[in-house]
Amino acid sequence: MVDHGADKPTQVAQREREHPAGRLVVSTAQNKAGLSRQTKAGAAFRVAPGVYIVGATLPLEHAVRHHRTGIISVFWAGGVLSDRTAIAGGEPVDGWVFVAHPDPSRQSDLVLPGVTVSPRRGPGPLPGDMPMLDGLYLSGPARKLVENVSAAGRPPVSRPARQAGTTAVEDQIDDLARRGGAGAIQNVLNQLDVVAAHLPHGPVKTVRDRLVAVLGTFTGAKPTSERLAARLSGEPYDEHRITMFRALAELLSDTAPEPRPALGDVGRWQWEPFFEAYFSNFIEGTEFGIDEARRIAIEGEIPPERPADAHDVAATYRIVSDPGTRGLTPASADELVELLRDHHRVLLAARPDKNPGEFKQKQNYAGGYAFVDPDLVSGTLRRGFDVFAGVTDPFQRAVALMLLVTECHPFDDGNGRVARIISNGALSAAGQIRIVVPTVYRNNYLAGLAGVSNRSGRGETLVSVLQFAQKWTGAVDWTTFEDSDKTLRQLNAYMDPGLADASGVKLRLP
Repeated sequence: MVDHGADKPTQVAQREREHPAGRLVVSTAQNKAGLSRQTKAGAAFRVAPGVYIVGATLPLEHAVRHHRTGIISVFWAGGVLSDRTAIAGGEPVDGWVFVAHPDPSRQSDLVLPGVTVSPRRGPGPLPGDMPMLDGLYLSGPARKLVENVSAAGRPPVSRPARQAGTTAVEDQIDDLARRGGAGAIQNVLNQLDVVAAHLPHGPVKTVRDRLVAVLGTFTGAKPTSERLAARLSGEPYDEHRITMFRALAELLSDTAPEPRPALGDVGRWQWEPFFEAYFSNFIEGTEFGIDEARRIAIEGEIPPERPADAHDVAATYRIVSDPGTRGLTPASADELVELLRDHHRVLLAARPDKNPGEFKQKQNYAGGYAFVDPDLVSGTLRRGFDVFAGVTDPFQRAVALMLLVTECHPFDDGNGRVARIISNGALSAAGQIRIVVPTVYRNNYLAGLAGVSNRSGRGETLVSVLQFAQKWTGAVDWTTFEDSDKTLRQLNAYMDPGLADASGVKLRLP
């Protein structure tokens, strides 16, 4: 709120005096002398010609941030926060705010503590523009797209370009399509028709061409945005996840490989596939006693009261024990998609309601965390696979595939089991020790995945968790069922993870 010197009710004036950002006051003939005295006494600060902040206890830059729209309205009343400022939701970009005004009384930049305001001549508020504080407006959805199309000429040297650029505009259109679908695109097209006469013809045509292309009308214009190009080709992807995958790929490239070959006689690993399948299902809530699980997986016994659960265990064991499927690993994005479908088709064959082999049609969650949108699954899997193309160490490749499949969560059910199968396939293909995640280690494993999801680092915790699990797997002698079972009990492998955490019990190495 700007104080032009008028009297205010006592309570309002008191509130404003008590605000740590102080009051914004415009100099007038009546208050000029008083403002001068307050400025000399350090109780007021001149932040722009004729504009003061009085009584601020915050640092001046912070006080200016609080009063930013009020200051702008002093010089460009009714102006529109436009160009790349509109893309940023009205916030400064690299310390700059851009404003459009049909008849700016001040045409030069206004340098304030912490931010510079740059005006240009342009339309005042148009239909769809959003009212802001202090009588300003923010460019509406259609207008901000047009304003940010790349401009011809040399880029400015002393400040950021006013336009975010055509690629950024196309990314915005992709975001719009992802969040609101065809309906949202059509709404912006309708709005564009209303405001087009007030905006430059060339940028309007650029925006219209991209919008109608999303609706299926090909105009011949080729997007510069990878995201929009992927959408128009039928393979839109989740940029947030791709950024996440790039961060993990960078971490892995900075990490020295630690190969762990599966050495020893083949008999030493005889029962590893069974326990891998058992724990992989137990983690997901398919719980059987170890002896019952053995009868199901090895002897083909199907308990009549739980046939689907029994099939899950048996199918997982069949995939991870068969030499023909145990070491399958994709060499291309197409192979990844097909392998995921094949494994899922076998794994969930007893659950037709879970659409075996078919990617999800509805959003899925873990708690409140949303995995990749159904429409973006295929594109994100393919794009993510390409991001990890340079990750060649078998263990690091296993980590990358684990995160890729888990974050996409491409199926209605069985995603964790499929992710672990795909991940371990990269290890077996290279003759490396596979990764078994025993029950007691479940929370550690999930915490490693959640750390990447929540952007707590680049994936360091996940790498550490899987490294230990691989080391543990390699330390166990899997020669016989009886000896393996005895060892696992000694190492706390079967213990409930919640109880283990509460009592301080950890997974032990032999």
